Amino acid sequence: MIDIGKNTVRRAFLAAALGMPAIACAMPPYRPKAIVLTAFPLEFRVWQASGHYDRRVPVPGLARSMICDAQHICVAITGEGEINAAVRTTAIVRDPALDCRATLFIRSGIAGGVQSRAALGSVYLANWIVSWGFGHHYLTRSGHLAWAPPRPPYAHNPWDTLAYRVAPRQLSAAYTATRAMPLADSAAVLPLDAALGLHRRPHVYEGANVSGDDFWIGRQNQRIARHIVTLYTHSTARYATTAMEDLGDIAALAAFGLQHHYLSVRAVSDIDVPPPATSVGAIIAKGDEYAGSLAARNAYLVTRRIIARLVLHRP
Repeated sequence: MIDIGKNTVRRAFLAAALGMPAIACAMPPYRPKAIVLTAFPLEFRVWQASGHYDRRVPVPGLARSMICDAQHICVAITGEGEINAAVRTTAIVRDPALDCRATLFIRSGIAGGVQSRAALGSVYLANWIVSWGFGHHYLTRSGHLAWAPPRPPYAHNPWDTLAYRVAPRQLSAAYTATRAMPLADSAAVLPLDAALGLHRRPHVYEGANVSGDDFWIGRQNQRIARHIVTLYTHSTARYATTAMEDLGDIAALAAFGLQHHYLSVRAVSDIDVPPPATSVGAIIAKGDEYAGSLAARNAYLVTRRIIARLVLHRP
């Protein structure tokens, strides 16, 4: 596997030995056609195991090098959470050894889903990325969870963006390319699909992603999420998934004029309410990832199809 950083050093030493000026050994910036953003090993490994990556691209600020194939399709691991996503995405965009002006960034991974909709393993292409955390989350006098939007001047501060619409034409092309494709399924999750009243088979959908680092579950929080999406998207989108990194991704890209170079592909690994006869406390204690491997696989399949149709076979 080629390591761009080490290769550059070798060229510099060779140039010095031959008395060549340093400018002659400078390599042009590497131009990724697409960069897949994963958060943690479960999401990263499915890419690592399913392709041939012959190049490592070290990026200052990333804990490990991006891996890239011969077609300039790269996969990075950012770590979990909005802050990690924003910092690492910024590191990639600002690396002088990279030229990302024409790169398509795709967040590809698992997410929480909404009850009574998509089966576990279904994939959502985000049409909006909406902030969960910005605002006032509080308990009412009766002990119910509640939320209120930020008050002026915060709500009108252009630096505090609360929702981003994903580029409609690009999203439409991605959805057209994937909406009818078959997805992987698992007999192990069918009983839980039935218990939660979900659809029987995973499919590809569109919907809003609620992005935040707070792990939450339950019907009161579900109601709040729906309200936030309705308010921030002016009733143009429906709450579909919840995940941690997407707002950091798109906010970082927007800061450099690359907001429209972004897609979010999220597969449902768990649901935002507990299964029947299971308490919220029990879910928090043991975790709520019911279909993580299936979801990671389907996110990979859909993202691969998008790259094939929108990037590699672009007219």
